[in-house]
Amino acid sequence: MNTGVKLLTLGMLALGGLSVALPTAVVAQGVGLEQIQVQTKKRLAVLDFDFASTGLTGLGLTGTVGPAKGVSDLLTNRLVQNGTFIMVERSRINQILAEQNLGATGRIEPATAAQIGRLLGADAVIIGTITQFNIEQSQSGVNVGLFGISTSSQKQKADVKLNARIVNTSTGEILAVAEGTGTADKGTGGATVYGIGGGSRTDARDQLLSAAAEQAVAQLADGLAQQSATLAALPALLPNVIAIVADVAPGRVILNKGAKDGLKPGMVMSVERVMREIKDPQTGKVLRADTQPVGRVQLTEVDAVSAVGRILSGQGLKVGDAAKPVE
Repeated sequence: MNTGVKLLTLGMLALGGLSVALPTAVVAQGVGLEQIQVQTKKRLAVLDFDFASTGLTGLGLTGTVGPAKGVSDLLTNRLVQNGTFIMVERSRINQILAEQNLGATGRIEPATAAQIGRLLGADAVIIGTITQFNIEQSQSGVNVGLFGISTSSQKQKADVKLNARIVNTSTGEILAVAEGTGTADKGTGGATVYGIGGGSRTDARDQLLSAAAEQAVAQLADGLAQQSATLAALPALLPNVIAIVADVAPGRVILNKGAKDGLKPGMVMSVERVMREIKDPQTGKVLRADTQPVGRVQLTEVDAVSAVGRILSGQGLKVGDAAKPVE
């Protein structure tokens, strides 16, 4: 066996509660970087769809959660089930939107979507519009005599149409578009005898809209999944995140950021030490920090909230040092 090569088994990687088996990595001694197979799936985030066509709640949702969030949740879940992409958790998206006060005006433009995606460490962002979300209702009836029998029938039909755009978070460019449509209908009948209500009439608007929306989302998700080749050609996006060294041991460090912040096995991090802080003389707020590189590490294991890095260069790394992705 060639003694110049050693094998490193990484075991299991936890991402968003899922365990993924990582392949064995081969490390060439004397070469600075480990040949780790980085996750090739692209990281996507689904923002709330734009919705302005009707005031119906739909999707069985009331209060502050309506069709815009409902459709976005359905699409995220469908893409997770599909397995083509790594999806950013919706709670994380809401957190970023609240912290940065982005999207407060409703419709999110591609440039803003790209900014949000960079903060999330996403390779691309999905923004969309609900172009149709309505109920058509028809009713017919027959009257027999002055005191006879009055019969009536009612039909409701729900139509939902969606379109979505995939936005490159590096450039703000729209990479691809997809559409989805769904229809659901139901007929109900009732009879009133001598003016006494004896029939059963059910307003099934929410149920019908929900069924139509699920059809539209399923079609939309399939269309987006077909764009995986286009997304795979995108260069890897380095997340805009600063991690802090939480622990140092011989040959390795542990960082306080992980997959939720876009870190992945194979990434190279520059470890830097703050040498001087420049503060606002009026508020005392730190305006800038002068840092000095003290080493480099490559991530070998990543879970949701932390990462383990192998020290490639540098000595004297310590708890509190900052680390940012550079490769």
